[in-house]
Amino acid sequence: MDNFLPFSQIAVPEDDLRHANPLSLSFVGDGVHTLYIRTKGYPEGHYKNGAMHFMAIKEVCAERQAELAKKMEPMLTEKEEYIFKKARSAKVHTVPGHATTYQYNMATAFEAVVGYLYLSGQNDRLKQLMDDLYGGQE
Repeated sequence: MDNFLPFSQIAVPEDDLRHANPLSLSFVGDGVHTLYIRTKGYPEGHYKNGAMHFMAIKEVCAERQAELAKKMEPMLTEKEEYIFKKARSAKVHTVPGHATTYQYNMATAFEAVVGYLYLSGQNDRLKQLMDDLYGGQE
C-alpha cells in the first residue's frame, strides 16, 4: 500500500471552493487528515484500538497540525495560499484548552487546504503535499 489518502471522486468547481466557508473546508480536511493518519498507522503493526487511537491523536491535534501548517505554508500554490490565509483568519468561537489560539488558527488553515485539495479533486497534489509533510514515509 503506497497511498494512505482517500481519493476524491468529485471535483467541486474552483469558484465554489474559493467562496466556501473556510471552516467547512477545515471540517472536511480534518476528516481526510484523520483517515490518512489512521490508514498510515494500520500497516505498522497489530495494536489494540485504544493504542491505535492514541497514536493517531498525536498527529490529528491542533498542536501537531499547527506544526504541519508552518511546514506547509512555503510549499503552497497561490490558490492554496489564499485558502490557507482565509482559514487562518476565520473566526472560531471555541478553542480547545490544550491549544493556543494561534495553534488552533494554524490547524484550521492546514485542515482547510487539505479539504480544498480533496474537494477540488486534486488527488495527486494532495498526495504530494502529504508526502512532503510526512517526509515521504510510506
